[in-house]
Amino acid sequence: MSNFKRQAFSLIELSIVILIIGILVAGVTQSSRLVKQIKLYSAQSITRSSDINSIGDMVFWAETTLDKSLVNSQGVFDVEDGNPISLWSDINLRSNPKINLAQSNTNNQPTYKSFGINGLPSISFDGNNDNLFSSSITPLPPADKNYSLVLVWRAYRLTSADGVILIGQGTNPFTPNREASIIIYAGTSGFAGWWNSYYPATQVAIGADYVTIVTINNNLPSNNVAVYINSNTPSIGTSSGSPSALDLSNQIFCVGGMDSMTPTYNFFGLISEAIVFDRTLKADEVKTVNSYLGKKYAIKIN
Repeated sequence: MSNFKRQAFSLIELSIVILIIGILVAGVTQSSRLVKQIKLYSAQSITRSSDINSIGDMVFWAETTLDKSLVNSQGVFDVEDGNPISLWSDINLRSNPKINLAQSNTNNQPTYKSFGINGLPSISFDGNNDNLFSSSITPLPPADKNYSLVLVWRAYRLTSADGVILIGQGTNPFTPNREASIIIYAGTSGFAGWWNSYYPATQVAIGADYVTIVTINNNLPSNNVAVYINSNTPSIGTSSGSPSALDLSNQIFCVGGMDSMTPTYNFFGLISEAIVFDRTLKADEVKTVNSYLGKKYAIKIN
């Protein structure tokens, strides 16, 4: 009889322990969700109050934390982890009309990653055929010689046969001297006015988070490119093709790869924010952009 009582008591104790563990697990889960939500609200606040709104000649701005930044393949703003993305909205208040990046082909849609760069939402590109683009309107006018590209990204592959396009504007398909982009080539990130006008900058690493700012002034005969990678100090140089020969096209604007291009050009990794200015940013403006993005994505800017 005493043995039965001891056994019954042990079962009751075990049930209580299981109940307590369940409550603790539920509490931890709810706490984790709360922390994630607070981080998201903080990022949204940083975006809404950012000083980059005061920088002139911004012609495109897209990011991933605001409520209506992304649309899934069903046309719904309320995206969930792993959902295909059909549209990335331009939030630039000065854009008229908006330059929204879209992908109607479900096979080419990137996916939503809820826990991306700095634990915030990111767009995940598969390196095969994912891309978002606009061919109806582009941020930069044709033959533009003076502009800046900004991107927050993380790569899962750095090499390909021909290089990787992270963001770019040009012809469709790209042709020599008719394109402007941030690319990865042979493990190095830099600027290209197509590959024969490539300017290599800084070696990058798989899985690392980067804020890249590229400023271009092709009115200069040399030193037409400045590339900032997690830094307020640029790598400055001359593109391998003559700056005066670069003649930007406005046929298509894309992120993550070029629509209708071969997979070797497509980006494999995460992208969280993209900004384009229709002029070369000044040094203090670069610092303003870096300060905003570095704070939002917890990326150290040197």
